[in-house]
Amino acid sequence: MITEEEFLSRRERLQTLLTQHDASHFVATSSDSIFYLCGASFEALERPFFLIVPRQGVPRLVVPFLERDHLKKAKALDHDKIFTYWDYPAPAQRSWQYVLEQQGQLAPGFMFDSACPIEIAQTLLSLGGRHAPLIEQLRLIKSPAEIEMIRRAARYADQGVHELFHHSYYGSTVAEGFARTSHITQKIIRENPDWDPLTTKALMVSFPAPWSAMPHSVPAAQALLQEGPHVALVLTRVNAYAAECERTYFTAAPSASEREMFALMLAARNVGLSALRPGVPCAEVDARVNAFLADKGFNAPEQRLHRVGHGVGLGNHEGPWLSEGSEDVLAANMVVSIEPGIYLDGHGGYRHSDTILITDRGYELLTHAPGVDAPLVLNEKTLRKRIFRFMVSRALGLKL
Repeated sequence: MITEEEFLSRRERLQTLLTQHDASHFVATSSDSIFYLCGASFEALERPFFLIVPRQGVPRLVVPFLERDHLKKAKALDHDKIFTYWDYPAPAQRSWQYVLEQQGQLAPGFMFDSACPIEIAQTLLSLGGRHAPLIEQLRLIKSPAEIEMIRRAARYADQGVHELFHHSYYGSTVAEGFARTSHITQKIIRENPDWDPLTTKALMVSFPAPWSAMPHSVPAAQALLQEGPHVALVLTRVNAYAAECERTYFTAAPSASEREMFALMLAARNVGLSALRPGVPCAEVDARVNAFLADKGFNAPEQRLHRVGHGVGLGNHEGPWLSEGSEDVLAANMVVSIEPGIYLDGHGGYRHSDTILITDRGYELLTHAPGVDAPLVLNEKTLRKRIFRFMVSRALGLKL
């Protein structure tokens, strides 16, 4: 759990950055940035929220009127510093633009989120603001409390992989694994009395071959796990902090060539892991893996598709970016993924992914799902699995 003292410390570090940049204020507009600074979760929809942090003094919130009492849960923030606008849209003198101008006390040269939506950014620019990734910089290094929350999410990611494995067999459907997402969600609710539905989610799916060659595709619910490499993907977020775990596995005995591809993916993963330690440029980690796979004949964009990894924290994807072109440098208490992929169109993909803590001397794996070092073959179709298949198919109206 993040304490009020830690939220105050984050704001103080932000204020130090504002002094360094000679900026009077920082205006946080994204839900993650506002949560990071005051612990308040919300669903913005079309109504914008603003947390205005001055270089010196007390922050203030500008929120929709209907969220006024809800946002009193913000940590270490005076309730009389919560200002409201009527709704979206609203008459000119009751709009968020008017209230922001009246209550923001913004001096030209203030800073705001780089990922600010364009409608909001246009107003902030007209008021003399400039965008800057200050919160993203602060989020790179995790505190002990954040690391423990990521560990918790990682445990549920591991359990999600176990669930996908338990409901995989030759001829099983994507729907059977996906249906177990509710089981992990129920565990999170049951085991965490402070569960926050606005910042908690679980996504579990097995990408069957050949869908597994398209890692951001959406496999059909009735797609079958048969021959070829499948990729189990689990993304979890528990009270705002995230983790991920992925495993390549099979439901039919892999061929010799499939075993070779699995071994090559595993070797590339080990190249990436071996580079993880403080002081190493993130671009270098990606470059080492790229050079290794290029030497093995796998350097075409369609065979690789993506960088070797990314940061994990409030989001499943955030800095530091383990990619050629990145200017980030690894440091102790960063949390990243390592997930080199090899993709063969029409055949399938090979990818493991783990959530990993950078330590003073190297790294620590936070996810520990099985099936890492050797191809895991899951082909047993028990009576219990047959019954579950029937129940899921009937509930979803699938014709198999």
